Amino acid sequence: MRRFLRLFRLWRREAEDPEPFYSLLAAEAADDFERRYGPLRGQRIVDLGCGPGFYTRALRARGAEVVPVDNNLEELALAGEPPEGAVVADATDLPFEDGTVEGVLCSNMLEHTPDPEAVVAEIARVLRPGGWAYVSWTNWYSPWGGHLMAPYHFLGPRLGSRVYERLHGKPRKHAYGETLWAVHVGPMLRFVRGLPRVRIERVEPRYWPRLAFIARIPLVREVLMWNCVIRMRKLS
Repeated sequence: MRRFLRLFRLWRREAEDPEPFYSLLAAEAADDFERRYGPLRGQRIVDLGCGPGFYTRALRARGAEVVPVDNNLEELALAGEPPEGAVVADATDLPFEDGTVEGVLCSNMLEHTPDPEAVVAEIARVLRPGGWAYVSWTNWYSPWGGHLMAPYHFLGPRLGSRVYERLHGKPRKHAYGETLWAVHVGPMLRFVRGLPRVRIERVEPRYWPRLAFIARIPLVREVLMWNCVIRMRKLS
């Protein structure tokens, strides 16, 4: 609970001062990956949808060979200079050969692409046998699923966006259908389970992973998970 409250306080200031919130998440992620996937030193990891590189920095501090990837130059430069070695690329068509990376981190990006299934399939393609992926996103019917449109998103993506824009004007960021789309837990889990040579190791709410049982309850998980994490492993 202390961790959640700390994250919540930082998240409330995220729009004005994103670095404390994302730096904390990045440090936690680096610790978690080392516990689960062994020493990060020498591992080739793709930070997909890297933005200004908070996660890239934390993983490189552990010795990982990180390739930061984003499709938006403005996002790369949000905190100053883009991360060193940044690659500008489409997440549905990554410039990597099949089976050439040990890990992929895709943090809170799926809701910002019109084809999240293609992104996840591309992640699976570039992973080597035994490689791992951490994929998270804000599921649509969670409290923050509509981002700046919340709580109108509970009316559904199309009706909610129309009502919000009629009452408040267009969101200053992440307008639905432009840089925000609805991604749901159940359909995404079904898609990942259908990918060849991919195993789901764990599904959990990002901010309270000890309550992973929520992911097994249809409908309830669409609301209470807030932010869904799928941990994938590429099979031999």
